[in-house]
Amino acid sequence: MTQLTQDPFATWHELAQKTQEMWLDSAFVFSQRTQMLAQAGMNPNAAEQAEMTQMGMEKLEAVGESSVAALQQIGAMQQALWAKALQQNQAAIAMVTASMTSPQEALAAQQQYSYQLLSPELLTQASADMAHAILHPVHKRTTENAERLREEND
Repeated sequence: MTQLTQDPFATWHELAQKTQEMWLDSAFVFSQRTQMLAQAGMNPNAAEQAEMTQMGMEKLEAVGESSVAALQQIGAMQQALWAKALQQNQAAIAMVTASMTSPQEALAAQQQYSYQLLSPELLTQASADMAHAILHPVHKRTTENAERLREEND
């Protein structure tokens, strides 16, 4: 479940760093594989065929894992929002019925209730958490491929 961090920009900063790392590793992996495919031509050897097969499978696996992560995060966000809505609704009803003596007081309580229900800070953090979860499988594969291909070239 999404919780606010001490620094609201920390999650987004980490996401930007991972995205940049993934882009750099992707460029390296792409150049290595493009060179390999060009050299293989029409008759790739067993190692080149294995690399091409692995390339296709990794993409399918990463997309599948990212999709599952997105659905899990959306489900968690929805569950958290509904739980918060119920909690706030109960508190608002109790507050309104116990202490309101005028329509102005009731309106002020309703406005505060609405803000807390859809807190921008909570939604921003939840969005960042979802982006992290979606990026993770792709970032993982890209980083692993870059490390493996660098070792093979050394």
